[in-house]
Amino acid sequence: MDLVTLLIIGGVVVLVAIVVILLVSKDKGGNMETPPAENPGGDKKESVASKRFKQVLSGSDLSNQMKKEEEEELLTKYTPGTGEGIAEVEKLLVSDPNNVDLLDWLAFMYYSNNDVEKAVETYKRALAIKPSNENQHYYLGNSFFKKGLFAEAQKEWSEVIRLKPNSKIAKNAQERIDFIATSKK
Repeated sequence: MDLVTLLIIGGVVVLVAIVVILLVSKDKGGNMETPPAENPGGDKKESVASKRFKQVLSGSDLSNQMKKEEEEELLTKYTPGTGEGIAEVEKLLVSDPNNVDLLDWLAFMYYSNNDVEKAVETYKRALAIKPSNENQHYYLGNSFFKKGLFAEAQKEWSEVIRLKPNSKIAKNAQERIDFIATSKK
């Protein structure tokens, strides 16, 4: 390679780096104190601007992936007990009523806001779609327990043990079953 070619390649690399830095800093409100690869929460998620830049460079369509990541970000920002986010997840479910992940989040949101009836109903909807989800059986059992329906809770926790017998969640389910058994004595 001759010197001119090397200078052109070097210039393109520097230009791309500058564009990425500008896009990332714009996405973060222009704050240049925090490097683009870092963020205060310790989360290593890529910025929206950086993803869009990669999309343009690759020529691929990342819009569905970005939409899913934005939904996940909405869900992970949820603060239990506040009720915030429930309406947003309910709206997302209107367009995707069989989304087991959204149903799971919504059931958790209901449960953490002491709306146990809706939590039970929502966990049952999710399990009707995917009956082998041990986590949803476990939390449905917790919901039944919170309602004082101990036999139903034991049934759900037993299903967890059947589905994943050597898992940590099965161990937790067995401890809960044992707690009910010892408290009846």
